[in-house]
Amino acid sequence: MQRLLLISFCYVVMAVAGIETEKLGESKPCACDEDGGKCVVDGYVGSTVLYEDDAVRVWNFTLAPGEMTSMHRHDHDYRFVAIKPTQLEVYGEDGSRLFDFRAEGVLGFKVNGDFLEPIGVELPWPVPRVHAAKNIGDDDYYEILFESKQGKLPGEYLNSMDTSIAQEEEGDEL
Repeated sequence: MQRLLLISFCYVVMAVAGIETEKLGESKPCACDEDGGKCVVDGYVGSTVLYEDDAVRVWNFTLAPGEMTSMHRHDHDYRFVAIKPTQLEVYGEDGSRLFDFRAEGVLGFKVNGDFLEPIGVELPWPVPRVHAAKNIGDDDYYEILFESKQGKLPGEYLNSMDTSIAQEEEGDEL
């Protein structure tokens, strides 16, 4: 039963990042939407870490209306699930406004050089690896982000979990 719950949770929760949690330091506020300037880049791809092991890091990510993330860098492939959707505005590392979009559903990205390549969809604009986002909607935004620290996307990670769990179960019967 616990295995089924964990697998179900992982299918709902999907994304990626790279700096070790204990080395993240403090999140760096960004106000490039107001002053158009550059912000300090950090590794906060979410608000708080919910779970972490050697293979994955799972983030809670919340933004109130008008709130902006830090300028952050994605170091690993990731997926996220928008639990409470809203309209987000995205800013580049130089502080320029790039685009806005409705953040909803499940979306995933692979790191490809300085950009994030969308998985399974085509987007009308490139997504830079370093960016900040601002909630320009009327409601709070809430997402769960799943980072793959070992280069495996969530489905690949779950398949390897199933194999290792099956091997452990077989070993228990011997």
